[in-house]
Amino acid sequence: MTLEHHDVLIVGAGLAGIGAACHLQRYAPGQTYAIVEARGASGGTWDLFRFPGVRSDSDMFTLGYGFRPWTSPKSMAGGGEILSYLRETAAAHGVDRHITYHRRVVGAEWSSADAQWTVTVEQAETGERSQRTCGFLYLCCGYYRQAGRRHRQRGHGGHAGPRPRAGGGPRDDAAAVTVVLPVASWN
Repeated sequence: MTLEHHDVLIVGAGLAGIGAACHLQRYAPGQTYAIVEARGASGGTWDLFRFPGVRSDSDMFTLGYGFRPWTSPKSMAGGGEILSYLRETAAAHGVDRHITYHRRVVGAEWSSADAQWTVTVEQAETGERSQRTCGFLYLCCGYYRQAGRRHRQRGHGGHAGPRPRAGGGPRDDAAAVTVVLPVASWN
């Protein structure tokens, strides 16, 4: 069996993965690369979190890419603006053509003899597994996992209402947000 080989395999098509691919094209133009993304869309955090008012706690002049400066006078951008910036950057640099969606990395083994990684990738819809090889494995994946994970918190066992989770909130700006504030009293 012939395995698909790339000089660099990037895991994750969010802020870090898109930036890594752009830098790779600029500073190592002869290197081949591919990006695998577990989700069905690019943008990482900024695609996952779409609740009203989501924004970065860093200004875009700092968070943005040096090779594609943020040009809006609004330095504290909302999530939708950041997502557009990421996707426009990926399209402008041709990075979007290197992304394969619905592919989750489930294993990686290094071979010193071959000086390469063998990476096992699972197709999300079918569970079918395939392997790719690469000389450099660049992990740009985030730390949010959406599927099937519940955080256990002491004292919440009897709660019958909804339990919001990161990435599980409303997906449009018209949705309502409820904020519950604790009330303190002094005796």
